[in-house]
Order: sequence, then structure tokens, then C-alpha cells
Amino acid sequence: MAGEPGKFKDQLASVYEYCFVETVPYAFFKPNPTRDIAVNLRAKEYRCPVCGKVTRVAYRYHGDTYFSKGKLAEQRRTYDALGLDFPTMGEIASGVPFVNEAIGTCASCAEKQFGRAEEPAQRAVNLAEQLHCADALVVAAAKQAMEASLARWLAAADAETIQQFDVSTMEKMRDLICAIMLADTAGVQEALTEYRAVVHHGKEECARLLTELPAVFTAQVGRSTHAPESMSDTVYHEYTVAFAAAEAPREVFYFPRRIEKQRLEMFLEQPRLTTLAELFSEVGFHGEWLEIFSTRLGALTA
Repeated sequence: MAGEPGKFKDQLASVYEYCFVETVPYAFFKPNPTRDIAVNLRAKEYRCPVCGKVTRVAYRYHGDTYFSKGKLAEQRRTYDALGLDFPTMGEIASGVPFVNEAIGTCASCAEKQFGRAEEPAQRAVNLAEQLHCADALVVAAAKQAMEASLARWLAAADAETIQQFDVSTMEKMRDLICAIMLADTAGVQEALTEYRAVVHHGKEECARLLTELPAVFTAQVGRSTHAPESMSDTVYHEYTVAFAAAEAPREVFYFPRRIEKQRLEMFLEQPRLTTLAELFSEVGFHGEWLEIFSTRLGALTA
């Protein structure tokens, strides 16, 4: 369990974002008055056209955010579509607080409208999203199973049991915890077996669907309200990016997006967890396990 925690998950998440989350390359940025507009950006509102739900997400404030003219024009069109009054350029220049508006289907309506779509483009994207969720959840499920095995061992242990082991240092305690978890792997194996089944089905079915699709196609794609977003259509930089405040709602809204088939194929082809050893390594070792063990040890030796 001493490998690189998150190696698989972080790589898979990065490739998924490359495929489905709107991003532009990071680059040096120097505001240019003829190209960039300073905006007192304070929040974003997501509006579902199906049920009318509005979710307001406050942004972390770090001074003005620079919009490209294209992005600001896009906002003007969204305001017009919603029947909202777009601030004048004079108001924007004077620092009037600005709200980014977005029209996207909320998760509940999206599930009803295209969550079970049979049309190849949407179904392929849905399968990729399911695979993305499975990539993250298998690690959480394995961690939970590992903690359960430690809890069972500690519940059954008494002072005499503990005396059989050298727990004089944190390193030795850590080694014992790892040995306990490695001796009780049924829960982790179950999580891995379920994950591998999801991966096999998702990759096989998605690859089949892609053979029916053109090089670029359009489908509804979910986007987290906490995903960073650049207000420039050419560059990602501290001056142009907006981050949701920590306390802002964490929801997913769906938007139509052009998908490059080769990017989705890249996501499918990424290495994934196949063995218990890889899964244990992916979970890594967590400091709170030492605290749990130490607390129990103290109670038994008091």
C-alpha cells in the first residue's frame, strides 16, 4: 500500500476532463484593452429550461476577471435568451457586480430526458460518464472495505492479542495495520470485481457505438458547478479563470457539447485497475487509521 495513491484515478480524471470539460490551454496572460475586458465577476447562475430551477454559485473573489470579447458576447446572447437586461459597457467598466448566466439541464431533468437515451451519440457519452464515476467510486469502496476490516480486527482484539505484536513505533503500528487489511481482502475484492464488470461492459458497448458515429458529434454532457471556468475563449490563466466558492452548491448541469471521437477513444483506452495490489496501492495509507488504532490500543492497555 505504499505506491502512489490516486495515480490511476487522477490520470483518468484528467483525460475525462480533456474529453468532456470545456478547457483552453494554460498560457501567460497580459491583459490587452483591445481584446480583454475587466469584469467584477461575482457569481454564476445555472437555469434549467425544463423545470425552471435556478442554482446560484458564488465565485471566490480575487479581483477583476478578464473576459475575452467573444465570451462577453456569448453572455449577452444568453442574457437576451433569458429576457434579462445585460449591463452596459459603462456599468461593467465602473465595476458593477456581474453574474455569469448559463442555460443547462439540471441533473434530475437530464436523467429523465436523456439518461436512458438509445441514440448512439448520447448513449456513448452516458456510458463514458458512468465509467468516469466507477473510476472514482471503486477507490472509495475499497477504502471503506479496508477500514471495515481494521474495525473488525480491533473489535475482536484484547490486550493479550495486542501484546503479540510490536507496536512501539508509528512505523511498526502502520505495518501491522497493513497486515490486518491484507489478511481480510474479501470486501476489496468484491469492489474490484464489480468495478471490472462495469469497465468491461462500458468500454465494449461504448467502443461499439463509436463505430456508428462521425469524427465529431454532439451530445449532452454534465458539468459540475465547481469546475473551474476560463472567461477567455483562448487561454486559461489566473486573470481569466473563475473558481466556485467552497460553500457554493455542488451540482451537475448538462449542456450540448461537440465531442471528438478520438478523445473519447483515448479515455476508453486508458489503463485501469485490474488487480488487488493496484487497488490497495491506489487507496494508499491514511493517517486516520493510525489514530483509530492508537485509540483502541489506549483503551485496551489503560
